[in-house]
Amino acid sequence: MQIKFVQYVHKFVYSRMVNKKYLSTKQVSVIFDVDESTVRRWVLNNKIECSSSAGGHRKFSYKNIIDFSSKKGIKIEKSDKSNNISHRQHIDKILKHIFLNDIRSIEIILIQLYLNGILLVDMMDNYIEKILVKIQNKLDKGEISIAEEHIARKIISKALNNFKLTVGKERSDCNKNILCLNLENDIPDLPIDMIQILLENNNFNVDNCGSNTDTKDIKKLLSNKKYEAIFIYLCDRQCCTSTVKDNLIKTNKDLEAISDLAQEFNIKLFLGGPSFKNINKNILKKYTTFTKYSESLQII
Repeated sequence: MQIKFVQYVHKFVYSRMVNKKYLSTKQVSVIFDVDESTVRRWVLNNKIECSSSAGGHRKFSYKNIIDFSSKKGIKIEKSDKSNNISHRQHIDKILKHIFLNDIRSIEIILIQLYLNGILLVDMMDNYIEKILVKIQNKLDKGEISIAEEHIARKIISKALNNFKLTVGKERSDCNKNILCLNLENDIPDLPIDMIQILLENNNFNVDNCGSNTDTKDIKKLLSNKKYEAIFIYLCDRQCCTSTVKDNLIKTNKDLEAISDLAQEFNIKLFLGGPSFKNINKNILKKYTTFTKYSESLQII
């Protein structure tokens, strides 16, 4: 079976997602290019999940559609409209919505990309990361203030978390726990949030300490819970000060302290981001490093 993700659906996605994020039986039939009666049979046979409106009408979330597509191995065919929008245009559109504080529109674009076959890891590496670079470039050129840069990152973070709730896989039982964190002088927590989303989407249980994590607190966490691995991310953006020359001594000290804890508790260590190259080589040997978000899944 092939799915026609037609222009009508794209228009509907935009208008409907702004409101309740639900599709009707008719709209689902358009997406899958089948009769409405076929969709109703799918529901009655428990092949596709849905909920009911106050008036008793079936309504389908995007997660219902994505889960059904995934279980049945159905690929969504890109519409002519989607094919005509380049990778760069998608990035520019998202960037525009970021500075308009339009979280809904960002979420819509991310869902459209996902429905059109863009893998989550590719979205992180080839879309979100490139958008973050563009935002940093605007800051470096004086086109935006530090406050505006922080707001932009928060908007991306919120849109990503909303997106995660929409497309996230149903969790199965998993006893593998991962700890994600940023060091004490590392303010931005968006990259580590992105790693969390990828890991959770691959069925890991993730605890995310976010930014400015004190190494003393890490030992308490490790003493109370069994973790398979610790992920740390060091970016090279202006808001990350852990790799600034004046802070490198403390950063190296913290990373060494964490490596000692990892050895004590038998935990794997992963260090990502472009700035791990600034770390002492002897300390770096104790970590498995990665530069792309997709690599975080290949090494765990």
